[in-house]
Amino acid sequence: MAATPHPAAAEQAADGPSRHVAAAIKRTRTERGLTLRELAQRCGLSPGFLSLVERGINSISLTSLFALADALDVDAVDLLGTAGRRARRDYAVARHDDPHAARVVMGEREHRVLTAELPDQRIEALATRVHPTAEPSPVSQHDGEEFCYVLRGELVFLLPEETVVLGAGDSIHFKSRTPHAIHNRGADVVEVLWTVDRPLLRRSDGTTS
Repeated sequence: MAATPHPAAAEQAADGPSRHVAAAIKRTRTERGLTLRELAQRCGLSPGFLSLVERGINSISLTSLFALADALDVDAVDLLGTAGRRARRDYAVARHDDPHAARVVMGEREHRVLTAELPDQRIEALATRVHPTAEPSPVSQHDGEEFCYVLRGELVFLLPEETVVLGAGDSIHFKSRTPHAIHNRGADVVEVLWTVDRPLLRRSDGTTS
């Protein structure tokens, strides 16, 4: 099931990263000589949902973006393009009011990247805001692992054998190969700290925006 983005998030996404991502996915799929059905089989998303993504009608979560990148044999940052370009440094301090902090809007989720781009980087930490939606996010699975800590609100994780409800102070650590979806079924935005075991915005060429 495709999630219905919060109106404000959807409007922001349509004018920013989502439009670029849609074009990048379609271009890369075409270059690989893959049909929508073939790509869907590789990444575990439905052909219909991918078609809407490529047309810029549906947005995708970061975990679905990881799955698509794996299926297309590219880094996720290659699909994000300039939205993911940051300088290479040995360390970084993240200020809460930094106007230049990397931000990515994907569907109902708004991510602010907290980690820097370091040599041999292995993690990415994100301050994430999850807007309420009528339906859960699409089910996703990919290699790696994730950790989510709820700062404010209540977030539901739908797993194959269990539905886990997390409140403020609760957390979940799981292998990303486990089919999973999330749902903010409340009325308010949920704020979480999300950590993944791969740098989403890695740039091997050291390019800066």
